Amino acid sequence: MSRKTQLLSAVSTLKAKEQGGVPKIGRVSLTDKTLYLNVNVKGQGGTIALIDVNTKREVGVTNLDGNRLNAGRDYIIDGMRVLRGTTGASNLRNENYSQTGSLDQALQNAEIRIKQNGNILLDMPMSDIFNPASTAEVFRNISTSPLIQSNMEYEFEIEYPKGVSVSAAADLNIRFEFRVHQAKI
Repeated sequence: MSRKTQLLSAVSTLKAKEQGGVPKIGRVSLTDKTLYLNVNVKGQGGTIALIDVNTKREVGVTNLDGNRLNAGRDYIIDGMRVLRGTTGASNLRNENYSQTGSLDQALQNAEIRIKQNGNILLDMPMSDIFNPASTAEVFRNISTSPLIQSNMEYEFEIEYPKGVSVSAAADLNIRFEFRVHQAKI
């Protein structure tokens, strides 16, 4: 596997040494981040908003705070994945997440969307981002590099197939992870 991308990143950081070692483009500093959101989907069906104005940052549950990014902080998504809870814990903070196994049929056939300002930034089936594998590093690359703009509401939703819902018999937790570049002005 080539490490050319990592080398180019290291060169950029060294060039930014005069600015405290923070990679910058003009006056914008960049930070590598992983955004995450843990959700209990027990009994869900139809179209469900996964985040809203009441979403609160809580370590172990999500590092998103509401449905609007702080002023001056934009996120560019370059990869994502979905992990499945393996224990069925009723407490999202106490779940073990894995890429192994399979998704409930309703989840596997569901679609997720991220929207902002009347634009659909991301629209794909769950089966495209859940990749059972032996390695924990399987992220689905997002070639369009969608930009979630700061200080503007955005939506993140899941739509289940018509007439189909996740079983309500037991807790089922999933974890969305997004590899992003945070651009801070």
